[in-house]
Amino acid sequence: MSDAVELPPQLDLIDGAWVAADVVRTDAAGATRWIEHASTGGRVQEQRSSSADAIERALAASWRVHDAGVWSSLTGDERATYLDAMADHLESAVPKVAALESVESGATIGITSMLGFILHGAFRLAAAQLRDGVLSTRFEGGAGDVEVERLGWGPALLLCPWNAPAPMAAHKAASALAAGCPVIIKPPERAPHGTASIGEAAIAAGLPDGVVQILHGGPEVAIVLLEDQRIRCVSFTGGLEGGRAVGHACAEGLKPAQLELGGHGPLVVLDDAEPDQVAQAAVALLTTLNGQWCRALGRLLLPESRRGEYLDAVTAALGQVVLGDPLDPATQMGPIVHSEHLSMLRGRIDALVAAGGTVIAPTPLPDAAGNWLAPTLIDGLDPSQTVDELFGPVATVHSFGTDVEAVALANGTDYGLEAYVLGADTERAMAVARRIRAGEVKVNGVSPMNLHLMAPRPAFGLSGLAEEGTAETIEFFSGNRVVGVEGSM
Repeated sequence: MSDAVELPPQLDLIDGAWVAADVVRTDAAGATRWIEHASTGGRVQEQRSSSADAIERALAASWRVHDAGVWSSLTGDERATYLDAMADHLESAVPKVAALESVESGATIGITSMLGFILHGAFRLAAAQLRDGVLSTRFEGGAGDVEVERLGWGPALLLCPWNAPAPMAAHKAASALAAGCPVIIKPPERAPHGTASIGEAAIAAGLPDGVVQILHGGPEVAIVLLEDQRIRCVSFTGGLEGGRAVGHACAEGLKPAQLELGGHGPLVVLDDAEPDQVAQAAVALLTTLNGQWCRALGRLLLPESRRGEYLDAVTAALGQVVLGDPLDPATQMGPIVHSEHLSMLRGRIDALVAAGGTVIAPTPLPDAAGNWLAPTLIDGLDPSQTVDELFGPVATVHSFGTDVEAVALANGTDYGLEAYVLGADTERAMAVARRIRAGEVKVNGVSPMNLHLMAPRPAFGLSGLAEEGTAETIEFFSGNRVVGVEGSM
């Protein structure tokens, strides 16, 4: 397995200066926590946290920028110019970032390179929206125009996931900066390095000191930031447990919270779908980002009339998946991000088997050390046993007799992020899709990209609060101020 990518040091960016994150993270027993090379399982760098002094200096700088209007007082066009300059720098950084995040997260270089478009594209999109007037609306009033201006809430805390750290941080940061908010980014402790590119871009583009800052650590750092009243809004992408903690902290301070918490995506296969299409879709949903993404396959729902045929096709396709070094372009699926996450997934699989499930996992594992797990289907369980997200390349198989039963199975969890429907009769497939309770339902497609660049990315139920999107995330980081002459007394 390749170990050619050397991890740089973990550096905080505080008020325009890079400083070492100098606290070594430990677990409850006092043992050091490590970043792992996912392909070898080897410990490659200690996880680091920002010191209490560093956190305070970052908060003070962010508040100074906000209080003085250093960033928010700029016009939309002026902020857009800065964002475009950041995008220019980030575009050249994509190969380096993609390689770093492939090593740390285990995602294949193909997917990290594809998602790398978001790294610079998010800033160009945000700049374009500013120039198009996303923050300003006018209504004709009796005594002149009524002005509606969106104003940034103030210092924004961005808490980013480890499956696509830099692209997710870029989307959040570009949106918050467009809204006029200074940002503090906390990258994920298991994969922190790629996000530094956003700080480097801010410096290269000449943003004022303190507008973009980066701090390191885990929940222990996040909670200090969350509870500080100088943080005025929070965007979090991660698991349900973390999302609930963020939500509670934000409720105490009455801070806007954007929470994208995961999903348990159903793939509804109608009885007129082609077996090859079913196999390709199921395999893609199990292997993209190594199954470690919120829109991955949770339940494979097959019609009873063709159940065996479809399941055989998926099983055969899984047997052909190339599992290996994520930096090798020929690899279709890489390793699990960390040995702790692998242990959790194996435990969940064992529990489902103990409950009566049968494992289908024909993909050959590499003959090498590393955090390897074959993409896995588990058959034979009652749907009531499979209502929770696993966040890995593991899904359960269930059967239905009618379209009504298929919809009931698809809606049979408290999550509602992404769902998929396959069928040759597009009108019928769309009719099924319209009855599924999820933020996005894709018919005859399973790519990680959105159905439309400008469409919102909603989340229902346990999947989150405050929808994301190209425009929606900018709107989240800002509130309306209405000003006008009433015209009568």
